[in-house]
Amino acid sequence: MKEVIEKIFKKQFSHPSFTHYLLRYDGKACAAACMFEEKNQARVESVATLQSFRGKGLIGDLLSFIQEEAVRKHIDKLWVLPINERVEKVYSRYGFETIAAMKTGHAFLGGKSIKEIQS
Repeated sequence: MKEVIEKIFKKQFSHPSFTHYLLRYDGKACAAACMFEEKNQARVESVATLQSFRGKGLIGDLLSFIQEEAVRKHIDKLWVLPINERVEKVYSRYGFETIAAMKTGHAFLGGKSIKEIQS
């Protein structure tokens, strides 16, 4: 199983459509996100902040950087798919607007957190 997971991560990290971002605070990795690009659109995915760093507004720094990257890359639309209303409110604080609610979708929440991966 470990080999399969490592293979999947390696494939995604080397895929040209994905850009991965890691935010450090006082030299410590504390938040991460990834942007998946397809033509002139992109989607922000896998946004996470370690619990001990939450509430400092760091995710805003990360999202702002990604938004600037999207402009630099001439991305016309930058999408986020929040998993709940609390997360939706976070995105709205940083300029994202809700345009519709998805009626179907899938969110895999059983994976390892950033904290577990770093250990």
